Amino acid sequence: MSSTTLHQNATASTSAFLQRRIAGVAIDMALMTMIMLVLRQVVGTGIMSVGLMTVLAVAVHGVVQGETGVTPGKAIMGLKLVNEQGRPPGTGPALIRLAAWSVDGLPCLGAFGILLIWFTPTHQRVGDTITRTFVVSSTEESADGQPTPTVAPGPAPDRYTGGDEELRQDFDPIWDTKVQAYVQWDPAEKHWVKYDTEADAWVLVEQD
Repeated sequence: MSSTTLHQNATASTSAFLQRRIAGVAIDMALMTMIMLVLRQVVGTGIMSVGLMTVLAVAVHGVVQGETGVTPGKAIMGLKLVNEQGRPPGTGPALIRLAAWSVDGLPCLGAFGILLIWFTPTHQRVGDTITRTFVVSSTEESADGQPTPTVAPGPAPDRYTGGDEELRQDFDPIWDTKVQAYVQWDPAEKHWVKYDTEADAWVLVEQD
């Protein structure tokens, strides 16, 4: 999936999408606030409560979001954080994105970040711009009315080798929304292959 496709995904049905994204941010902030209030009641307002909140934020918005693309708010609103390949960005970029809330959170309650999300062409706050990530809809309806993933649902498989280690690709498999699978170019046979999760194998992509 190209970054252009992600731009289009992120800007489709702009008003409704942005309302969902801001609602997702609000849900995450509300949950964190509630947990913070509970911690203050249990352990007080000292360093321990601050430390526990920091650990929780790193775990949810850094590790979990980095590896799966979702936080509670994003999951509820049907959104997902992805990189330019359409996959969860990983823990490192997610932690950098979390740290960027020190800027996006200004002047208060994430107002600056929300303004950037609403008015910039690609709807990216500072953290998204730094890490080259996008928040996109995680599903869309297919022709039969069933939801289908528009971004990669999980980590990519190992690179396709074409049966020859010397032919290992220089790029990772790419999530293809049309075939709903990771795809890779076979340089030996000169065609695309997709990863079949049920068969745990690479198979030929049939042409329309």
